[in-house]
Amino acid sequence: MFIIIITYIVIALLYIKGVMNILLLCRAQGQDQVYLNDSTYPRTVLYMLSLLDVIFFTRLFRINKPLWLGEWLFHLSFIIVLLAHLRYILVGLPSWWSHIVCMGKYAGLLMPLSLLYILVVRASVDWRRYISPGNLCLIIILLIISVSGLLMRYIYRTDIVEVKRFMVGLFTFSFQPLPEGRLFMLHYLAGLVLLLYLPSHVLTAPVTISEARRREGFRI
Repeated sequence: MFIIIITYIVIALLYIKGVMNILLLCRAQGQDQVYLNDSTYPRTVLYMLSLLDVIFFTRLFRINKPLWLGEWLFHLSFIIVLLAHLRYILVGLPSWWSHIVCMGKYAGLLMPLSLLYILVVRASVDWRRYISPGNLCLIIILLIISVSGLLMRYIYRTDIVEVKRFMVGLFTFSFQPLPEGRLFMLHYLAGLVLLLYLPSHVLTAPVTISEARRREGFRI
């Protein structure tokens, strides 16, 4: 029951942080409007290129191509793994979802490798510039999640049926026993910690890119 209470607290904090970061994003967008008005480029072009910065990390590609490769591989594998995990939460997924689950197996192997690659590249370039304490903590959490997930899949197997019952029970308020195993507990708690990071990490990305663009001057 303690884990269930912690889960709902984290979900509540997730919504609160999400709203706060959206307000921050709206405020930053208002400040960025002055920058857009002063720019010699069409506003549509600026918005499209900002979107490309967020999705494809084009600014990072210009600055550090090896790091860009690692970041892209990680985010791609993370999204696939996340989609594959929806089978533990949702009921009645279409049959073609099994292909995503299959891709998730390979993405799960790629995810920790890409994280280690990112650490090596950042450390070899400029540790202080490319790795903040918060960023390092996030990478460690992701490594814990990915490695524990691989261990549960290939070595210390966890009952998938129990996991799905537990997860579906959380969303339907028909609580089920927590699956056995300390490894699952570690994996699950690390996932909850990651949820607290996501709003700040995802929603403030446009703000960070906008500020960097303003400091460096706009480049096409």
